[in-house]
Amino acid sequence: MKANRTALLGVLLLLGGCHRAAPPAPGSVEVVFSVLGETTRTTGTGGEAAVDGWALLLYRDGRLAEAGTSSSGSAIRKTLPPGDYTACAVVNPPASFDPAGFATPDALAGSESALGDNAPGRLVMAGRRSVAVPVPDGSVQRIGVDRLVCKAGLRKVSVQFADPALAARPFRLRGIYLTNCYGKSRYGSDWTVEEILPDASAWHNRMGFRSDAGVDALLSETGLDIPVTADRPHTQEHSFYFYPNPLPASLDTRSGTWTRRRTRLVLEAQIGDRTYYYSVTLPESQRNKTYLIEEAVIRNLGSLDPEKDEPGAVDVTFSTSTDDWSPDYQVTETT
Repeated sequence: MKANRTALLGVLLLLGGCHRAAPPAPGSVEVVFSVLGETTRTTGTGGEAAVDGWALLLYRDGRLAEAGTSSSGSAIRKTLPPGDYTACAVVNPPASFDPAGFATPDALAGSESALGDNAPGRLVMAGRRSVAVPVPDGSVQRIGVDRLVCKAGLRKVSVQFADPALAARPFRLRGIYLTNCYGKSRYGSDWTVEEILPDASAWHNRMGFRSDAGVDALLSETGLDIPVTADRPHTQEHSFYFYPNPLPASLDTRSGTWTRRRTRLVLEAQIGDRTYYYSVTLPESQRNKTYLIEEAVIRNLGSLDPEKDEPGAVDVTFSTSTDDWSPDYQVTETT
């Protein structure tokens, strides 16, 4: 009996040793990874560049070798043996994000992100780079990341009615929102036209505003009561965040039956005692880019349907630039 106990104890000790962290391989060095600093592409205004947390995934020979997370923008340190790595970063991931679930870089790149994973001050971002270990002079390895969303902005709304009788009626801006917004993106790349699903469940605000607590703060401002006159335009900037929609003009439709279509920015206004809609179709969109309406000039009565277009009702001036969000400020590195 004593011999059996001794043998059992030896097995338990052996099994326990299997769960101990392996010692660093000979020649291993500490490498510091960050998504913050002067080379980052996560720049913008307000909370658009906020990093509340991020995940690091390190791949070697096409397989996941190391992973780590930070609950803030702090750098992540890893002790690594020499070799070539692909370093991937996901910033502000959802609570369900588990780095261990992505065995290869392609598995991560092809994984879907829901629009509701974002918030105006907490936008999901992703990026990757190659890293050769040991790194030069122990330098911080910064991973440039892009926002998965794109931004639609509106800077000015003015009213210029040619009809004096119409100009005499009060105009109040009641809402601004995006319609026909695709609800999914990928960490690695935008969808192609062929990949965009027509299923209604894959879209938000189909053909008009449909309140959804998970995305309302990203896509809409409702309940407004802003008077706008010829002498007093509305000049507060409004920003909305949506996932890219690659549909070209040739595939767009304004039919009354749902099918996939282009994303639009809609102004909802009360003129007298009736509600009118002014819809502006956005260009084909790409992640991390801004689609800015410098001014929307109301010239006539709009449509009674937010998905319909009333020719000549509104003139729009788009910004000539759809570049990446401009670097209005730099995020300070925290280690």
